[in-house]
Amino acid sequence: MVSKKDFKEISSFLWEIPKSFRADMRVPARAYVTEKMLEESFKDRSLEQLINVATLPGIQKYALAMPDMHEGYSSCLHPKTKVLTNFGFYLKVKNFEKKFKEKVLKSFDFKLKQPIDTSIERFIKFKPQNKVLEVATKTGMEIIATEDHPFYTKEGMTPLSKLKKGDKVAIYPFEGVPYEKPSNQIVINEKDIKKVLIKTGIKKDSHRFNIILQKLKKRSLIPLTYNHSKLPYVLKIMGFVFGDASMNFIGKRGDGVFHFAGEPKDLEEARKDLKKIGYTPSPIHFRKRKDSRTGQYHDSYSFLLDASSFVVLLETLGVPRGKKVNQPFRVPKWIFKCVLWQKRLFLAALFGSELRCPHRRLDRRGNFNAPSFPVGKRTDLLKNAKAYLKDIKNLLKEFGVRTLYIEQPKNKKHINTKGEASWGLNLVISPAIENLLNLWCKIGFEYNKERSFSANVAIQYLKFKQKILKEKEKVIKITIPQLLKTGLSYQKIADQLATGNPITKRFVIDVCWKLNKGIKKITPRIIPSFPLFKDYLKRATQNLGESGMVWDEIAEIKETSYKNWVYDFTVTHPDHNFIANNFVVSNCIGGVAAIRISDGIISPGMCGYDINCGMKLLKSEYSEKEIKPNLDRLATEIQKEVPSGLGRGRQVKLSIEQIDKILEGGAQHLVKQGYGEKEDIENCEAGGSLEWADASVVSNQAKNRGRDQVGTLGSGNHFLELQRVDEIFDEKVAEAFGLFKDQIIIMIHCGSRGLGHQVCTDYLREFIPLMLNQYKIKVPDREFACVPFNSPEGQRYFGAMASAANYAWANRQMIAHFVRKAWGSVLGEKAPPLIALYDVAHNIIKKEKYLIDGKEAEVALHRKGATRAFPPAHSEIPKKYQEAGQPVLIPGSMGTASYVLVGTKEGEEAFYSTCHGAGRTMSRHAAIRAVSGQEVIKSLESKGIIVKCWSPRGIAEEAPMAYKNIHDVVEVVHSTGLSKKVAKLVPLAVIKGE
Repeated sequence: MVSKKDFKEISSFLWEIPKSFRADMRVPARAYVTEKMLEESFKDRSLEQLINVATLPGIQKYALAMPDMHEGYSSCLHPKTKVLTNFGFYLKVKNFEKKFKEKVLKSFDFKLKQPIDTSIERFIKFKPQNKVLEVATKTGMEIIATEDHPFYTKEGMTPLSKLKKGDKVAIYPFEGVPYEKPSNQIVINEKDIKKVLIKTGIKKDSHRFNIILQKLKKRSLIPLTYNHSKLPYVLKIMGFVFGDASMNFIGKRGDGVFHFAGEPKDLEEARKDLKKIGYTPSPIHFRKRKDSRTGQYHDSYSFLLDASSFVVLLETLGVPRGKKVNQPFRVPKWIFKCVLWQKRLFLAALFGSELRCPHRRLDRRGNFNAPSFPVGKRTDLLKNAKAYLKDIKNLLKEFGVRTLYIEQPKNKKHINTKGEASWGLNLVISPAIENLLNLWCKIGFEYNKERSFSANVAIQYLKFKQKILKEKEKVIKITIPQLLKTGLSYQKIADQLATGNPITKRFVIDVCWKLNKGIKKITPRIIPSFPLFKDYLKRATQNLGESGMVWDEIAEIKETSYKNWVYDFTVTHPDHNFIANNFVVSNCIGGVAAIRISDGIISPGMCGYDINCGMKLLKSEYSEKEIKPNLDRLATEIQKEVPSGLGRGRQVKLSIEQIDKILEGGAQHLVKQGYGEKEDIENCEAGGSLEWADASVVSNQAKNRGRDQVGTLGSGNHFLELQRVDEIFDEKVAEAFGLFKDQIIIMIHCGSRGLGHQVCTDYLREFIPLMLNQYKIKVPDREFACVPFNSPEGQRYFGAMASAANYAWANRQMIAHFVRKAWGSVLGEKAPPLIALYDVAHNIIKKEKYLIDGKEAEVALHRKGATRAFPPAHSEIPKKYQEAGQPVLIPGSMGTASYVLVGTKEGEEAFYSTCHGAGRTMSRHAAIRAVSGQEVIKSLESKGIIVKCWSPRGIAEEAPMAYKNIHDVVEVVHSTGLSKKVAKLVPLAVIKGE
């Protein structure tokens, strides 16, 4: 592991790891950071990845990391590894290959210590070039992975090669059930819905009758089939309504209303699922509620859903409407025809409401009370209650869960205010170890994080106990009888077998004596020192919170002879992990690498997924005072004109022929079509078009993803801001750039959208096997998969990358066109126009020439998360900026400052490159758990910043707290001379994606 002592301090802002640090390093690794930033960088593996960049074939001078560097992850596993999904089913990792984009995995937000869901960005398989190791833990968990595969340990993510026996790794004990494809058989159709509508008293063909049908059709909920994409969420909500939630028609109009009660974090999960079905629930409400039986007040959280159509849908599916204690109902028959993982969703949500949390028996160390599932019924409905519980019993059988009996406790009789009696019945589940493991491992709990957490710890606790008992049983039934036959004394047998707890000398001698006495039935028992559950829970979850992760200890690591395919995911969550018996990750960072073209490589990973994610700055002649009365209207009009959000596109789809022209012509093509001015092209890196772009080497899948996204903002950290020039640092350069204090400008930050992402995915998938099998190139991280630059494959990718870069320039150009349209609509057509200051790329690969060892060399400059910053008089910058230098546009985090800088001659040391932004310090999921979108909006509005966003989630993800301090980052590049400060910009209005 790299540490601070391995660095040489070049200056207060520049640190270097010498080439001698690792045998495979070809050049030194340099990080432009302050000492404080350097120390913070050791919290993740970004510096290790910087060292990995220094190993790339053909790299020249240095591997460089900018002050906004941060990490990302991936992994590599044996094909039979079971990977857990968000619906609680698992698939072998190799089986994700064909339809990985359809699956969502269970993952973890490490900072908040909470489970989350993540989609898969790409699927990779290759043959391992390093050792493949097998890991076994003390509780019997096993996994086979390559030696570079990182595991989550108490020290964070650690490669398997650096782990040893006795080290602690985190386990997520819930296993789920195997995946089975549901049938396309219809569960309910329109005819079924109509029958229920009439049954509930809604007149046929009335306005309400037709509206309910329309709403269900609009949400594609009829016909509902077993393989319908929304059925899993419907099953979960059904389980909740059978349990603690309720639904009914209320009021004079007979509105269909749901009431959901529980803990806020659990209710939030239910709200998310309802939105995925297509409904909009109310916010979560809090109130003090009085218990009618005890008279005590307690905190109560709930939310409502006003949706008559959904009430009708669930009633058609067999969900009881109204008070459940007063009506007969059974588990709907169609649920028994569901595949196992779908049944699990229904049961887990139901158990989240009704099944008791794992609870230890006070009289027996290491044992749990028998779980019981309750139902309350009016006295005349007890027969129905028992039939319902038998339905649950039959469902449990399919998971290998055995029930004991149905009980009717005398103390469960309840008389209501009307004098009516009801009884509480319980379905009692066997507390045997294997039975509880099946219950908690395979079914578990939904919408109840507390019970899910306790069950996960209980699973590991029982496996620990089970392993001890099995070890003792083997000694009793096999080992000791064999040794007694040899004539050894009890003492010698004890000396040979005793290993401490649980196999002590006293235990061995006692068993020897009993066997010699002819006592055949010897039951192994746990040792008196076996921990209580509460003590085990505290120790096993230390620093893991209530995530459901549990510490386990490595019992053995050994090398295997496995040399076949291993498999890999890259997931969208910034913490980039998923569950496959353990937590598996790998990293990548932004930075700069100059690769000699004559004998070097080209790497899609060192360019990134969002090819030419970059900045465009439009300047106006207005001051803040002049524009302020129209600011809100401007922001509203711009948001209307520029679609934003994940996957959001324009209504008109371009043809493949039109996309090809954009891929090869970039912004220049659009300007020729009338979407801009000649000055837009002059004030753009590379004139807005790379001439070596080749649309023929871009896949149809990539092109189709881009057909409706030209002129769209996207999601994540992409934004559009109306800003004010707050401070001028260099008057002369600011004048050359046309900037003045209090000036209104517009900053656009976006890239190549889904098209660029697909280009990177396509070529990474192709390059990994080529790199290993054909070109015999070894790199320490598969994110840097590469081929020789001048190879046919390398040149194809270079052309595809350029095409995606052109698409990004065209995208920003089209956004500028619609911003100008909004500008004219609000301010009038005679208003002074918006002029492009500059447009610059972030993630890109370009040919450039530099002096290396006294000789000029042509290199492929890989800038990932870095910005070009050419000095004055450079031939590739506009004539108007020749004396000043190239404008450099650095966005800050949302609600904070951004900067305009200028390239310098001193920047040659870093191949004329500088930072590209603030740099994330917190994952998106961590951000939305730490702060709500509404809180961020209120904070920004309190500072006078207008916020326009289709979803508060997008605001929360990009909260300022999730990023480094932009002033600190800019100060580093300014102080080192990589680029110099010209002006500071502050936001007045923010337009964000989802």
